[in-house]
Amino acid sequence: MQLAAIEIEVVHKSIKNLHIGVYPPDGRVRVAAPPSMSSDAVRVAVLTKLPWIEKRRRDFEKQARENTRKYVSGETHWHLGRPLRLRVETVAQGRPGIQV
Repeated sequence: MQLAAIEIEVVHKSIKNLHIGVYPPDGRVRVAAPPSMSSDAVRVAVLTKLPWIEKRRRDFEKQARENTRKYVSGETHWHLGRPLRLRVETVAQGRPGIQV
């Protein structure tokens, strides 16, 4: 479904009420609707929540994002919920190795 230049994923599943979700990082919109709800009813429900959806998408655009990783010594990477410092070394064969 497309509304106001926003692509909306609509999923019909066995639920009681309509759920609208806006997800980071790019503001993807997903609507979960009961199977008995028509496409027109879903469209009307989304249109009434359009200002809220657009606000959430703008909020995601303003959020700072993590920089892309370069995999160089000293970078912090998360592993099993813990931050670890990366140390890149050259091994005997001349190939780079990674030690955690």
